[in-house]
Amino acid sequence: MHPTTINQAYPEIHAGFKSAVKELVAKLCLLGYADTTVSFYEQGAVHFSFWLAKRRISPSQIKESHFTDFLSHHQPMCECPFGGVRQRNTVRAGLRHFAAILRSAGYLTPVGASEGNGVDLEVRRFDEYMLNTAGLQDATRLYRRRYVREFLDEFFPNGDINVSRLAPKSIASYLAKRGARLKAASTKVLASSLRSYFRFLRLHGRCKEDLVLAVPAFASWRLVSLPPALTDEEIARLLTAFDRSTVAGRRDYAITRCLLDLGLRSREVARLRLEDVDWRKGILRIVGTKSRRDDELPLTAAIGAAIAAYIRRGRPKATSREVFLRLRAPVGQRMTRSTIGNLILRAAARAGMESTLTGPRILRHTAATRMLQRGASIKEIADVLRHKCLDTTAIYTKVDLPRLTAVALPWPIKGGR
Repeated sequence: MHPTTINQAYPEIHAGFKSAVKELVAKLCLLGYADTTVSFYEQGAVHFSFWLAKRRISPSQIKESHFTDFLSHHQPMCECPFGGVRQRNTVRAGLRHFAAILRSAGYLTPVGASEGNGVDLEVRRFDEYMLNTAGLQDATRLYRRRYVREFLDEFFPNGDINVSRLAPKSIASYLAKRGARLKAASTKVLASSLRSYFRFLRLHGRCKEDLVLAVPAFASWRLVSLPPALTDEEIARLLTAFDRSTVAGRRDYAITRCLLDLGLRSREVARLRLEDVDWRKGILRIVGTKSRRDDELPLTAAIGAAIAAYIRRGRPKATSREVFLRLRAPVGQRMTRSTIGNLILRAAARAGMESTLTGPRILRHTAATRMLQRGASIKEIADVLRHKCLDTTAIYTKVDLPRLTAVALPWPIKGGR
């Protein structure tokens, strides 16, 4: 926002919001955001603060719901007397940062803390159960929260949760209607999410066992489909898609080698810390895996050289201990599963492999398939992939037809000859 228009808004704004806006600008500059982006996000924060001032809402009164009201109801019909950025996505992104500033200052009241027992509060309680009682990982909790929220929005659109109104018949009807629009695997996930939610209710004495039993067990056959894997030629094309003369290319190449050579999961690569790389012993420590345990894997020469090249020539100087950090704003922060997935998709596009390489998961399958083809046993592959059950690893034996032929018994000939 131009200084003139900011000054037009500032006399109306509470001093607490003015201080938060200044802190927002300082934070964004420190994180390496472009000047234009900083200006746009500042405009959004000033506009939002001006809107709050017109409603006589002080920092101590602000709630999460005010952000939703501003974006959904005020901004589309805004007639404020000063200009500024109005693109919804840009303003929303800026307000996410502004909300974090207000939250750290102790101003922002979370949804549900003093606003009744709505869907948000119910989902948050269910999430606490999944984390602290069931011990589920972030990815599992993410999709279960989503499916349960959709279910609650369907049955309680006004946000007034009353589970006594739920009946087994209505739950079965909901599953049939939603399942008709989903694939078989997604329908199974939906059912497991609702079953987990009803167990949470049952544990707290809020529903009877019949709601848990009302969720059917959908058919599922293990080891039916073959996991996709890249060929040697496709692997070579992918690895040459990274320009290792650049910092981003060296980082992305090292990440891809971790995914491809050891079959690491995206979140495991994102969480990899500097102290997890034992250069002397040649060990890579994987902390907090899917099974909530710490594992050690061999640090191969290719992975070690790739990580060392990135650390020595380009890793941002930051307080974060994660090995792989963002190179674009917010610079120096740890990467996430989604950022790693996106870099793999971009590399696939550069290599002309969009239809073949649809995500990082294929690289994990490729690692297992290559180990099997090189003579590794199922137990050795399971140890590298950290599978708790050998049946999970056994699917890769279906891919190696030559080895299956070698151990297959001859077809019996009639007459015993």
